[in-house]
Amino acid sequence: MSSSRYVQNFRQRRALLLSNDPKAIETISAMVTRLGMALEPLCIMPGEFRPVLEKANSQRDVLFLDGDLNLFPEAVQSVESELPQIPIVGLVGIEAPSRLRSLMQFGATAFLSKPVHSGAIFSALYLAVNTFEQKADLRLSIEELEKRRRYRRHVIKAVTMVMKSHSLDDEGAFALLRKEAMRARLSLEAYCEGVVQRSTMRTVEDREPDEKQAVGD
Repeated sequence: MSSSRYVQNFRQRRALLLSNDPKAIETISAMVTRLGMALEPLCIMPGEFRPVLEKANSQRDVLFLDGDLNLFPEAVQSVESELPQIPIVGLVGIEAPSRLRSLMQFGATAFLSKPVHSGAIFSALYLAVNTFEQKADLRLSIEELEKRRRYRRHVIKAVTMVMKSHSLDDEGAFALLRKEAMRARLSLEAYCEGVVQRSTMRTVEDREPDEKQAVGD
C-alpha cells in the first residue's frame, strides 16, 4: 500500500465496542465520538460472536474486542482465514500468551492495554485499520498470482499450438499471442485459455462424425 492511501480520518466509520470493563467503555466511547465515529456498544452471549462479524462492514466498521471476555472457545477450531474479516483492536487486560493468541486468531492487528488511555486510541485505530487494508491488498495480490499461475498451463499449451500451426519458435509464438491478446483487450492468460478451449472444441467436433460413423458400421 502506498503512503498516499493510508487511512488517517475515521469519520463516517463505526466503532463496535465489545467489553464489560466500565472504564474501558467510557474512555473508548468518548474518544471515538471525538474522532467523528459512530459508536455501537455490543452485548453478546457465547456463540453469537461470528454472526455479529458477518453483519459488519469491513470498509466502515472497526471492532474493539476485549480479550478478557469468555468468547473465544467458539473459535478454537477456526483459523483466521475462516473468520469474517474486519479491522479489530484487541483490549488486553491479562497479558497471557493464550489471550493474545486468541485475539490474533480473531484478526486483531492492534492492541490497547487496560486500563485504556485515550491518548493511545488513535494510534491503535490507525494501526488496526491500515494493517487490515494492507493485509486485504496482499490477499488480493496472492489470489491474482494464484489465478495467473493456474492460467500458465494454458499459455504453455497455446504457445505450443501456435508454434505448430504457424511454424514459429517459442518466442515468436509468444509474441504473436501477446499481440492478439492486446488486440482483444484481454490478459495474455485469459486469451490463451480461450485459444486452448476453442481448439479443444474443434477437436471434439472433428471426432464426432468419425464416432458416429463407427457406431453406424
